[in-house]
Amino acid sequence: MYFLRLSFVMLYCTSSLFGWKEEPKIVMKGVLKTAVRQCGSRDPDGTEEKWEERKTVLVPDQPIVLSRALSIGTSSVLTEQITLPFIGLNLCEEFDSLIGKKVEIHGRCAKPFHFFDEIELRVDTALDIDWLQTHHTKTVFYEPHTTELAGTIVQKTYPGPPNYSDIANGDMPESPLFLTITEPVNVALPESEEDLFNQPEHGVREIQIVFLEQDPPQELWSQGIRVIGKLFSAHTAHHRRRVLMMADSWEAIDLKSTQ
Repeated sequence: MYFLRLSFVMLYCTSSLFGWKEEPKIVMKGVLKTAVRQCGSRDPDGTEEKWEERKTVLVPDQPIVLSRALSIGTSSVLTEQITLPFIGLNLCEEFDSLIGKKVEIHGRCAKPFHFFDEIELRVDTALDIDWLQTHHTKTVFYEPHTTELAGTIVQKTYPGPPNYSDIANGDMPESPLFLTITEPVNVALPESEEDLFNQPEHGVREIQIVFLEQDPPQELWSQGIRVIGKLFSAHTAHHRRRVLMMADSWEAIDLKSTQ
């Protein structure tokens, strides 16, 4: 019982010291890259295991300088400052195509942290800076508006219920379809509508798509599809992208002729 009470007190203090009542919004510019860390372990019997850990990071245009101080009364007893060459990101797969490009990210700290190297940003959106200099981002609207989008379809498998963590440990596999849009779009609320369910989104590059009728044949997925339907915001664990579409109809298109 004493151990349980002690753990609760420590957790409460951590949240009070290192969390925020409202997570501050953070905007940064830099290049998205993949960081690789070599890891290893050795058992008492001498057996060694080695593996790689990969993580998407942002290498910023300007150095990230972090500092903190400990004061007792009016006296500062400890100060620390460090410059980070990059910062770790919690980044949705929607933005994988931007790795290696210069981007502007909008996000928040993913979780409270004790040490500087634990800082991670949860990215709400990532914008392709070079693309924005020569293109205008189209705005489309949530339901009840009907929206038309073009792109290619991919299917990915994720762990589903009950724990949404590991198929090998018993979670049911879920294999939703995604439309990779030919050009990113902003998704806005209809001007005349008050909507507490859907949320405005910027720089949407992929949407999860559900076809009300028969899915398009798989041989057409990579060639090009135009879909027509209604958009809505993600709101359950089954939703793997920020924006989803209930597609009423589709047609095959030649993406090369539309570019």
